[in-house]
Amino acid sequence: MDLEGSPALNGFHMPAEWERHSQCWIGWPERPDNWRDNAVHAQHVFAKVATAISKFEPVTVCASVSQWANARRQLPQSIRIIEMSMNDSWFRDTGPTFVVKKDKSSSGDLEQKVAGIDWRFNSWGGIDDGCYKDWSLDLLVAKKILGIERLPRFPQSMVLEGGSIHVDGEGTCLTTEECLLNKNRNPQLTKEQIEDELKAYLGVKKIIWLPRGLFGT
Repeated sequence: MDLEGSPALNGFHMPAEWERHSQCWIGWPERPDNWRDNAVHAQHVFAKVATAISKFEPVTVCASVSQWANARRQLPQSIRIIEMSMNDSWFRDTGPTFVVKKDKSSSGDLEQKVAGIDWRFNSWGGIDDGCYKDWSLDLLVAKKILGIERLPRFPQSMVLEGGSIHVDGEGTCLTTEECLLNKNRNPQLTKEQIEDELKAYLGVKKIIWLPRGLFGT
């Protein structure tokens, strides 16, 4: 279900990175052009990470139809595996940005409601500068996850990778000029317009701009 208006107008905000959450979603790597040796080594590492996280919270791993059985063999039965098409496995960038709000239940008690922002994704730079030329499957990842979880969706036309933003849950967003102000993301938007979108969709009041991210990330 798509919600009208921005998350902030509907009382939602993005929680801090360190706040408790109910589940972790992970994409299963397989691209031979991005991952050496047909992603065998990457899959081993992803499986170890997913297994470690699963000791503390539920984990869902999404794998393509050709990789589902392989993922099932490498992961413990406690981890849910869902068949999902994708262009690559970077769900932090292509998946939804979850936002939350406190609301009264039918009994009058406060309960936490969750929704998701579905940003535009362009393979980290579009046709000319992107990592790969076809990201049509990645564009559907956030919508699919929200549909599976039956969570409301806030569609957003601005290009943004989920890994390019961090918040403290108290009104501050940390991001980089290198990414969000790059002309291969949103050349039609000014810095001030991008700030307005971040405030409206993340529920923040202040944006801290770093010139660039960490080397190698």
